[in-house]
Amino acid sequence: MSKKMIKRFSPVVRVTHWMYAISFIILAITGYMLFGDKLDWMAPMFGGIEGAMIAHRVAAVFLIASIVISLLMRPKEMLSWIKDSFSFTKADIGFLKTFPHKFLGIKKEIPPQGFYNGGEKINSLIQIFAGAILITTGIVMWFRDYFSESLLVLAIPLHGLFFAVAVAGAIGHIYLALLNPISNEAIGAMTTGKVSEKYMIENHGQWYEDVYKASQKK
Repeated sequence: MSKKMIKRFSPVVRVTHWMYAISFIILAITGYMLFGDKLDWMAPMFGGIEGAMIAHRVAAVFLIASIVISLLMRPKEMLSWIKDSFSFTKADIGFLKTFPHKFLGIKKEIPPQGFYNGGEKINSLIQIFAGAILITTGIVMWFRDYFSESLLVLAIPLHGLFFAVAVAGAIGHIYLALLNPISNEAIGAMTTGKVSEKYMIENHGQWYEDVYKASQKK
């Protein structure tokens, strides 16, 4: 018997998510190559360090483009995500209390969650703030001739710091979406756009009851 599937994300959101993700990975690799030397063995893949610098800038343009495309093509969806990310409820706090168990793959009952659970909201905030600072400082570093020396001196360490924050958040996100036995079904939301009804009930129960079931009655 096939599982009932529920649509979670639109094609536009999925495409721009992968556009962002691929750009981010390229930025992380090439960025580390520009800051440190542990990945210098990968330099030939980009035609050397200078090639890595060019790839870094091209990836930055694609990453920014993914954000702009999302906002232009799915404004309600994106604005709802931003609004939800800044709206924490008691249920979200309850989720965060159980998160260590979930992270370790231990199933534990959680308070009914909205379309985004407490953990997803934390990850979203990390990426929103880190992304905004990385883009801003990156622009200052790229177009350094148009900015003061003092601003450039501030931008460089901030770029490195929030690069580390964003990468740490991304690693956690990838682990939970791909490897964690409790939450790895979530990857389906960004491939097919759908997840099982059972998954939504267990992980987003409030949204399932208040929004999805209500929409099915219309």
